[in-house]
Amino acid sequence: MILRRVLVSMFVSVVAAGGIATTASAAPSAPSAPVVDGVARDNVDMAHSPLTAEEFAATANNDVAPAADYIRGIDVSRYQHTAGPIDWAQVAGSGIRFVGIKATEGNYYQNPYFADDQNGARDAGMYAFAYHFGTPNDTGALEQADYFLDRAQYMRDGKTLYPTLDIEYNPYNTANQCYNKTQAENVAWIREFVTEVQRRTGVPALIYTSPGFWRDCTGNSTAFGANPLWISHWGVSTPTMPPGWSNWTFWQYSSTTTVPGISGNVDGNYFSGSAAALDAMAAKASGFTPSNPIRVLDTRETSALGPGGSRTLDLSSQLPATATAVVLNVTGIASTSTFVTVWPAGGTRPNASNLNLVAGEIRPNLVTVQVGPDRRITLGNQLGSTHLVVDLAGWYATDASGLYTALSPQRVLDTRDGAGPLGPNATRDLDLSAYVPASATAVTLNLTGVGATESTFVTAFPTGADARPNASNLNLANGNPTPNLVTVKLGLNRKVSLYNLTGSVDLVADLAGYYSDTGAKFVPVAPQRLLDSRNGGVSWTPVSGGGVATALTMIDAVPHGASGVIMNVTGVSPTADTYVAVYPKTSTTPPPPGASNLNLVAGQIVPNLVSVAVGSNSDVWLFNRSGSINLVADLAGYFI
Repeated sequence: MILRRVLVSMFVSVVAAGGIATTASAAPSAPSAPVVDGVARDNVDMAHSPLTAEEFAATANNDVAPAADYIRGIDVSRYQHTAGPIDWAQVAGSGIRFVGIKATEGNYYQNPYFADDQNGARDAGMYAFAYHFGTPNDTGALEQADYFLDRAQYMRDGKTLYPTLDIEYNPYNTANQCYNKTQAENVAWIREFVTEVQRRTGVPALIYTSPGFWRDCTGNSTAFGANPLWISHWGVSTPTMPPGWSNWTFWQYSSTTTVPGISGNVDGNYFSGSAAALDAMAAKASGFTPSNPIRVLDTRETSALGPGGSRTLDLSSQLPATATAVVLNVTGIASTSTFVTVWPAGGTRPNASNLNLVAGEIRPNLVTVQVGPDRRITLGNQLGSTHLVVDLAGWYATDASGLYTALSPQRVLDTRDGAGPLGPNATRDLDLSAYVPASATAVTLNLTGVGATESTFVTAFPTGADARPNASNLNLANGNPTPNLVTVKLGLNRKVSLYNLTGSVDLVADLAGYYSDTGAKFVPVAPQRLLDSRNGGVSWTPVSGGGVATALTMIDAVPHGASGVIMNVTGVSPTADTYVAVYPKTSTTPPPPGASNLNLVAGQIVPNLVSVAVGSNSDVWLFNRSGSINLVADLAGYFI
């Protein structure tokens, strides 16, 4: 931020002469500085706005970096190229881990070095992100957001951080520092911009600002706490936090940082979290590798998880270094009613659940969970003593080739229609060759056990496998219908084998999608609650033939263009025996479903992972057949 340093020098000179300076003219214009509304936009090549006198007075110790053990980064603009090209390998070698790069300003400027800088930084092993200098007095927020995103090259490559809105004092009219907008108008403009970023990318926009601008031009708005904060405050041991944020994500602490590979000064920045937390901000589109089921944890061999207890599971020996998420069948054996949550190790326990158990119950649920670079996950138990059994079904990785085709649920098996139930120690092959292409490697099925005559378990595995795996997909205690999502590798002739241990049981299978060499990649996210109807605000629409449905729109969590989602759906305390179905919203009125995802008896709490295609607005129907019910939905990721 050389411009700010030039202005500081001018300020000092004026004060020494006995005058009072509040502003100063910008650095010399670039030859191609655009002219908008008769004003030369001569700040476009600079990283940020010039300092005001108030900001200068608060940064007397700009050259003194805070003594803190934070991850280091910088931000750059075209200005950093005035003395020659940037050597990104040297920058990375000096310990810099992330780089913010000015991409655009208003709807009239694109940094000519942006693409090369972003690619160079990522190729050197650093994280990079684009930022847009917003000018609310020029054009609408939606137009500027689209102008920015069309040029920002946001990618889910594991190296690109969140797109960023830089919103600070107007550098072109010092008498109109808030862009001729009221505080409320600026808040509305910012909201529209960050909403469009979320809609198009599926990630929250980072907001860069200063304490002074936020106070003067938004009235210290508290409306953006869900957006990570990049705060600019130099020469202090702790930055001033604008209201609405409890902590900063990035902190620009200096404008006079020097790093090898760049001539002159650059802005110095810190990241507040761990290396794993920084990595988690870089979305990773991944392919899938199916696995024959492998048991990776059985706490019955060690000790149960107590109340509030957790267990960290290291999967580094089973997963490649490029893994981004893992698919697990998690079975809980509970001593009391409780719930179990699975999340990436090292992160904060989310407000989400994967298993809901009552005392004495044995219940499985498929779990898709994000992993960090260390490939560890944490499993937490809420109440009582709970044993957990975990079987690995596959993983997502940035270099894996399996792509997903999400489908509207399609029934492919119902043994009640004539084939008859599976008896004790019996296996039945499910032929899927009529439903999936020859290139398919794995399928995702919602598998439901109905009318079990004895306590038993059911295992799904590839037909023709050398041996039936030591794993289970359904655990059935009685005749109540019990579902579980199953992702299973295809065997000979695109078949899956289903094994029942004891007694007899009918099986129902609904095809949710398949993996092949064409389709969409998966982007895992930290568990995110999308819906909890216990909080109210849910409207139900009658469905022809019986039942009701409500629309779940995920446009704020899932980007435009996504083909499907994975989410954990929990049915809570229905007033009657019922089933719940989740299917794409392709019309304004809900049609009757052709499949089911949850089967509940009155009063039960039952979770199930759901993989489902989405409608054009990233939306689905949630259908309930009988009585009334509360539904909870937690997002695990999306396909795009």
